[in-house]
Amino acid sequence: MEKIRLCIGSNDGRSVAKTHMGDTQFFYIYDLFENSEYQFVAKRVNIGKDLEHAKTEKMKVITDIVKDSDIFIARQRSPNFVQIANKTKYQPIVVKADKIDEIIMILHKSFQEILNYVTRRRNGETFDIIPEF
Repeated sequence: MEKIRLCIGSNDGRSVAKTHMGDTQFFYIYDLFENSEYQFVAKRVNIGKDLEHAKTEKMKVITDIVKDSDIFIARQRSPNFVQIANKTKYQPIVVKADKIDEIIMILHKSFQEILNYVTRRRNGETFDIIPEF
């Protein structure tokens, strides 16, 4: 069964932060399965939160914290999201929904589309697409 690992920046574990992902207190990690199930994996502290925004150092610290993720979820398209899309194995996604459980339901509806992006990245391809759901 196919699986995609999500990283969601949140300060409370219920809602995605309205700010950039890298400015949140925590990262919530979930596994999303093709059969519409999901599983909470971990809550990780963002030790890079106070580093200067849009800098390579901050992006490196954050990607080290969540290096086992396939997708980064945020409410805003940040300068680092563009860099992540163009230069890394991670697929950034911008969401309009606020609640984490709503976001997971929305992502399940587009599972195959998202899996296609993730598979391309797992195979070493980088590209500038940042989908919005």
